[in-house]
Amino acid sequence: MDIEECRAVFFSDTHFGILYEETHAGQIVDRINALEADIVIFGGDLLDNYGRDAEMLDLDYLKKELGRIEAREGKFAVFGNHDYGGGAYRIYEDLMNECGFKVLVNETVVLEKYKIELTGFDDYLLGDTEPDSYRIESSQFHLIAAHEPVIANLVEGAGDNFALTGHTHGGQVSVPYFTRKLIPTGSDQFVKGFYTGKEIGGRGLMQMYVTSGIGLTQYPFRFCNIPEIIAVDFVQKQALS
Repeated sequence: MDIEECRAVFFSDTHFGILYEETHAGQIVDRINALEADIVIFGGDLLDNYGRDAEMLDLDYLKKELGRIEAREGKFAVFGNHDYGGGAYRIYEDLMNECGFKVLVNETVVLEKYKIELTGFDDYLLGDTEPDSYRIESSQFHLIAAHEPVIANLVEGAGDNFALTGHTHGGQVSVPYFTRKLIPTGSDQFVKGFYTGKEIGGRGLMQMYVTSGIGLTQYPFRFCNIPEIIAVDFVQKQALS
């Protein structure tokens, strides 16, 4: 399962709307481009509540900015629950396509240059998912993109897998003993950060990073929980001599 070095930049949960205006998009894009990605992946929840915020959102500006994102080998996205809710399902995929993103819905693309297979799952809560959706037959290294981290407990595969997920916002407010009460359905035991196989239902070959995301939902602030854009460099494992 040899692979070639690949830098994946992952961002998620922008929740553009009343609480986090789309005018922030320009700064987000500049920071993504500074990371010089081979591939860029968006983890879902582009808008907070399209039905509520449609009249105030400047989607033309948002498309212009997201279209500036640079990636040597491609830009990809998955659905989050907010991309279905509030009527956003009517515009999300077309909007992302216009910005140069391929939206993956329970499908795999082969990144031949890097010998990596990228699998994107539909939203666990509101999308079209069945238990069989999470079975990976190929033994090639898989990079998995999904919105909810619960999928790490569901994926079955023969090879090494690394998942990039969001959804949790890390609780958005980070306070000991309290944050976990704020973690939404679809998160299971995951809050934010890096998880190995021992923390993922004993799946020894699975690793996952759960991002705290970027935007805001429900309440207009974060506390001890900074927004983030993730860069992950995938390299070939070296055999021990």
